[in-house]
Amino acid sequence: MIILETQNLSFGHDSNTLIDSLALHAKQGEAIGILGCNGAGKTTLFDLICGIKKPTNGTIFNASQRTAYLTQIITPPPLLRMHEIGRLISSLNANTPPSHAEILSRLTQWSPSLSKRYTDISQKKASTCSYGEIRSFFTLTLLLQDTDLIILDEPTAGVDPEFRHFIWVGIHNACREGACVLVSSHYTEEITANCHRFYMLANRRLEAFNSGEEFMARHRAKSLDEAFINASL
Repeated sequence: MIILETQNLSFGHDSNTLIDSLALHAKQGEAIGILGCNGAGKTTLFDLICGIKKPTNGTIFNASQRTAYLTQIITPPPLLRMHEIGRLISSLNANTPPSHAEILSRLTQWSPSLSKRYTDISQKKASTCSYGEIRSFFTLTLLLQDTDLIILDEPTAGVDPEFRHFIWVGIHNACREGACVLVSSHYTEEITANCHRFYMLANRRLEAFNSGEEFMARHRAKSLDEAFINASL
């Protein structure tokens, strides 16, 4: 079932077109990647889908009952403990917020080591958490809500391999449970390895791919990074 679709989507201001005639679709249970350089328009696309910005042209069909959106900038109150912040996130994003025990139970099903790591972070004050701990905690908490469309804007940017691994464990399990996850990145390998399909956003347009091999072949590249560079020219 298609849960999200855009047609001929464009956005700009002051005669400056930022994205032009974008078309994408996403189904329940899919992880869809959005690749693109810094400044290519990934955040603008997500803001349009979430209604934060209004398109100058085109349509957005969003059949989700609840959409969760993780932005690039996260500034939790420094004196709150992370489990208190988790309750706030749940209250804002779920019809019936899951209890901490319910969250830990689901995490244990996903990965016992992930559940333990999440528990350890939840007891800390935000002011004592690393960037990676905060970003992974926010991402995983959103993935655990009763939402059917989850939009993650560069969730692994600046995150070390441990937390990057746990974030993708969460994305994979949320998709298996029926959610659709849109995730942006400029790390080509993680998108091609972890997403069902992906799009490259460059020169104001979206280009669709089913695999990294197709990406390299279309852009006559010997590596994923070379394909990324060639697609961005």
